[in-house]
Amino acid sequence: MSPYIAITRMRTISETYGIPRARTDGRFKREREAWTTGVLALALSKLNGEKWWIEIETNENTPDTRLRRIEQSSGNNVIQTRSIEVVDWEENVDDIMKVIKKKCKRAYPDHYFLLVNARHGKGYLDFDRVIEEMKAITSPFLEVWVVVMVATGYMKVVRIAPGGLSIDLDLGAELPNAMKQEPFVKRGIRGTGTEIRDLGHTYMPIPRGD
Repeated sequence: MSPYIAITRMRTISETYGIPRARTDGRFKREREAWTTGVLALALSKLNGEKWWIEIETNENTPDTRLRRIEQSSGNNVIQTRSIEVVDWEENVDDIMKVIKKKCKRAYPDHYFLLVNARHGKGYLDFDRVIEEMKAITSPFLEVWVVVMVATGYMKVVRIAPGGLSIDLDLGAELPNAMKQEPFVKRGIRGTGTEIRDLGHTYMPIPRGD
C-alpha cells in the first residue's frame, strides 16, 4: 500500500474507534506499524524523490513491515526492499535509549532497519544526545530511525544511526502529493520492461473493533 493509504487508514481507525483505543488496542497493531512506516516512506520520498510502498508482514514474527520501491534505471522493473522492525517509545519508559538498547541486544539480520515511533509525549527530544549515544552501541541494524510528532500534523523523521539525516514533514502538505501515487502494487509475472499495469479498485476494510 502507498504511504497515503497507510496514513489515512490509521486516521480512519482513530476517527472510528477513538484515538486512545487506536493507540493501544492490539487489533490495530499492524495498522499502527504501517502508519509509522508510511511516515518514514514519506520522509524518504521528500529526501530523494523515490516512491515507496508499505507491505505488512502477516505470517512471520519479523520484520513488522517492509518498504518496497521499483527501480527502473536498468530498463527493467527491479524491486528494492527495506525490512523494518517497528517499536514504540511509550510514556512508561523515561528514556528512548532504553527502548533502542533493548532492541539492539536481540539478533536481527544486518539488513534490517529499526524504526522507533516516539509516542512518549514528553515534547523535546535531544537528538544530538541520542546520536552520540548510538555511536557507543553495537547495533545489529543497518539503520536506526526515529519518528516523532512535534505538533499536530507535523512530523520529524531522524536517522540516528548512522546519524546525519533529519526530515521535517507537514502531513497536510505532503499527503495531497502522496495521494497521486498508485495506492497498491502487486508483483506480476517475470519479464522485461518497465510497464506498470493498473490493477483497478481494491477494497481493504479496517479491522473490526469487536
